[in-house]
Amino acid sequence: MINKSVVSNEGIRPTLLQRRMSLLKILFSLFAIFTLLGLWLIFELRDGYDQVLKQATYRAAQRSQILGQSLRTQILASDYVLRDVASRIQIIDGVFVDTGLNQGKTLSTLLKEKGDTVPDFFSMVLFDRDCKFIATATGQNIGIRSKPELCEARKKFKGSGPMVEYVAGSKSASGRSALVISRHFINTNGQFVGGVLGVIELERMQRWFDSLDIANYDSVSLIDNSQILLARRPTMHSYLEKQMMSEADINSLSEKFAKSGIATAIDIDGLERLFGMYKIEDFPFTVVYGFEKLAILKQWRKRAIDLSVGYCTLLLLAGFVVLSHITVLRQHNEISKNNALLRSSEANFRMLAENMADIVWQINSFFKVTYTNAADERVRGYSNSEIVGIDIREQFTECGQEIFQQEIDKRFELERSGNKGLAMKFELPMRCKDGRELWMEISSVPIYGENGEIDGYQGVARDISLRKLHEEKLLQAHQEMENRLLEAAEEKTALQELALHDAMTGLYNRRFLDAAIVREIALSDREQRPLAVIMLDLDHFKNVNDRFGHSAGDQVLKALADIMRQTSRESDLICRYGGEEFIAIIPNMSASQAFERAEIWRKQLEKNTVNYGGNEIKITLSAGIAIYPNHGKNGEELILSADEMLYQSKRSGRNQVSIA
Repeated sequence: MINKSVVSNEGIRPTLLQRRMSLLKILFSLFAIFTLLGLWLIFELRDGYDQVLKQATYRAAQRSQILGQSLRTQILASDYVLRDVASRIQIIDGVFVDTGLNQGKTLSTLLKEKGDTVPDFFSMVLFDRDCKFIATATGQNIGIRSKPELCEARKKFKGSGPMVEYVAGSKSASGRSALVISRHFINTNGQFVGGVLGVIELERMQRWFDSLDIANYDSVSLIDNSQILLARRPTMHSYLEKQMMSEADINSLSEKFAKSGIATAIDIDGLERLFGMYKIEDFPFTVVYGFEKLAILKQWRKRAIDLSVGYCTLLLLAGFVVLSHITVLRQHNEISKNNALLRSSEANFRMLAENMADIVWQINSFFKVTYTNAADERVRGYSNSEIVGIDIREQFTECGQEIFQQEIDKRFELERSGNKGLAMKFELPMRCKDGRELWMEISSVPIYGENGEIDGYQGVARDISLRKLHEEKLLQAHQEMENRLLEAAEEKTALQELALHDAMTGLYNRRFLDAAIVREIALSDREQRPLAVIMLDLDHFKNVNDRFGHSAGDQVLKALADIMRQTSRESDLICRYGGEEFIAIIPNMSASQAFERAEIWRKQLEKNTVNYGGNEIKITLSAGIAIYPNHGKNGEELILSADEMLYQSKRSGRNQVSIA
């Protein structure tokens, strides 16, 4: 008996050691898996955080660029009027003279007439070499001098374009802060002899910012090169015309953007924002657009919480698995130590099964339930007496019955192929006693009879409804993120379309024209074909606005735009140049063909009647034509030639077409 006992104990030890090693392997594997999963989760969330901020910074830069280019277009349109006025005035013996053919027209009348074509001007002024006002559109403030520092700046300005500057109310003749755009006269000796200027009030610029459609927590600002805040949305009057950022703040933003592609800072209203900045080309202004950081990160925070909850849930489940494995190992150890305790161990195992959170079940070959533990009543509400003896398929939903049949078919296929005894795992919905549906994860193995055929099945069922719910939420969050990205792409396309078209007529705008004419000239050079430029201007359009109102004038402009659009080819570029002026860039068209096209437009408009408010409005147009390369080597020269012919048509009686 002693020898048998020794042999028995020695035979037990390798089994116990193997089981302990198995437990250590499981613990090490779980530790490694959850460590890697945790590191991946941290990296994923950090990367998602950076991507959200980078995308928001990129969108802010895009919006600041679009607004900056729109403001630049407004300034260039205003400068076009200044150039037009400057081209009509000469200095003879130190006196400014209107060189137009309209006899009796005073310089003040000329300034008012041209200033009315640009709504953002409230005044135009002609000044001499000492910056003294010698003519104004209103006839007021004549004789007033600009501040000495402003006059010296104009004398020293050597740029080819207009001089644009911010003038505070304390330095302005009107006492109101404004953006001043000026063109200067230089005599043959290269000396400054005066100029013409136009004024855009900062109040008008602020109203334009207030009209922008932006989110409640976004901001947009206009600053000059000295970091003076000129306009802002939302408005903060106490900060306007004060320094918004120091040079150190700007350098800090630039360093952040260079290192990470993200520029964040605390805004003047105390909110942390992601900023995009656009320096307006050729002018001393910068547009700054900001997204509120907390609003941008809202979806990311929700996703971070969902992932963290999922990770903790998995960690808890892994802990339960380890505890279950340790419990089972202890039970096996007890069984191995004393075979006499086998019956007690079996009873303990049954007690463990009865107290497990998972459902332990067994069915026969006819799918009749032969055993379930107490967990089935805790999870689904059915007692053992209500389940034993019934067909397990009755406990599944219709979807669950289909899944169960598919898994049975797979089991039979495995058996036929010789793969016997394999464990299978699948998921399906089951019914509860109170009518609810739960998703269960089923693990099953076959039970074989003495003849080697399947005599039944046994396994474990686990409630995974919470996991399914989290998966559905994660899928929904992913879909919402994709929808937001799609909306951002559509918003970008809409903004780009808006930046290239005139809002009222739907034609291309001045910004598009500046880029398009360069491409068309290059194409004409390459293909050795002519390029026609037709400039049109409505005759006495101001009378329409004065008599019938600006809404009637808008209808007239739309009518002309429709006529030009309907009689144009796909390759023709029809643009609204500014006010009542339009320009058509027509590839591969000779002077005679361009004349015929302009005549068609002129005659159709002459016959056309615009009905507005019970009034019948009739109006005519004058046009000028220039052909590349005969009348200009670049876009600016071509437009100037066409403009000169346009005014020749007006001087010759209007309602006609002139060719350079």
